[in-house]
Amino acid sequence: MSRFSTPDEIFGPVSITRLKTSDSYERVVDGYLPTADVVFLDEIWKAGPAIQNTLLTVINEKIFRNGNRVLQLPLKLLVAASNELPAKGEGLEALWDRFIIRIESRPIATEAHFNAMLRLRDDVVEMDSETEESLPNAISAAEYARWSGRLTRWCCPTMYCNVFMSFAKACAKCVWMRQPSAGIFMSATDGGVISHVCCAHRLSRKTAGRLFWPIFLPVYHCLWQEPDERDAIRRIVLNAVFAAAATRLADIKRAVEEDIRYHRVRVMGRLAAHQRDYEAEIERLSDLLRQQESHIKENLYVSTDDLKELDDYLKDFYREVAFTRQDVSKLYVE
Repeated sequence: MSRFSTPDEIFGPVSITRLKTSDSYERVVDGYLPTADVVFLDEIWKAGPAIQNTLLTVINEKIFRNGNRVLQLPLKLLVAASNELPAKGEGLEALWDRFIIRIESRPIATEAHFNAMLRLRDDVVEMDSETEESLPNAISAAEYARWSGRLTRWCCPTMYCNVFMSFAKACAKCVWMRQPSAGIFMSATDGGVISHVCCAHRLSRKTAGRLFWPIFLPVYHCLWQEPDERDAIRRIVLNAVFAAAATRLADIKRAVEEDIRYHRVRVMGRLAAHQRDYEAEIERLSDLLRQQESHIKENLYVSTDDLKELDDYLKDFYREVAFTRQDVSKLYVE
């Protein structure tokens, strides 16, 4: 799109017949956005206000006003691309906020990946319609309808609410401390959107009833407004994902320090009745961390940068666990 693009190109031309016969200003929508399941809009921020304003209700309510009729759109997915962020001060914040997931696509960084891109064409296999229909991972219309119904009826579990609250508190703290990520704000709408993204992820990965933490790391793409905020928010999400483990480790460290201070020791290889089995607790905590790390790394939506950030974060976490093990050893005497 460009500043010269007209609504006719996106939503369909005005029906001359309807205008003549019934004096009704309606569009011929067949083959245009109002009848599409999947839409791709390129250079969206170059479009004019007439297009962008109409997109507000298209994306949010999935409706399109055609004359005196309101059309319920079959839209399942809308993707937009741009070489620039929306200009500030032009009233584009509402449309920007409609895009649930925002991903910055950066240039290819390594020679190996560049060579892989050049060779990609050799690996492409043309598929006819029969082959496409037989794809094992294709989402059928019935599946999509069933999942959409489950999403509307889904009640957010307590564990999800706890993680969302951690997001909100950490974002608010960043604003209060005037860190580089100042200005981060997680609204109630953001929380609702993120919960639905997480639920949809669980449905698509068939993980309902299983471990839930792998789905949270990629949701930082739902929260940043400026690319400079992305890394700070990713760290906030990591802290929230591992908040329960961090709380458990802090509790163990406090108890160990207290036991050391009051000289509570293990006598003759047996634990005193009042003393906790710290070794077992630390081992369970380590198992939990390794399990979380493994499941997050298996997540399809975790990028290479995410994995690097995860490794850096857990390196410090595992170091603290090792220091706690050393402190526990001070309680043991022969």
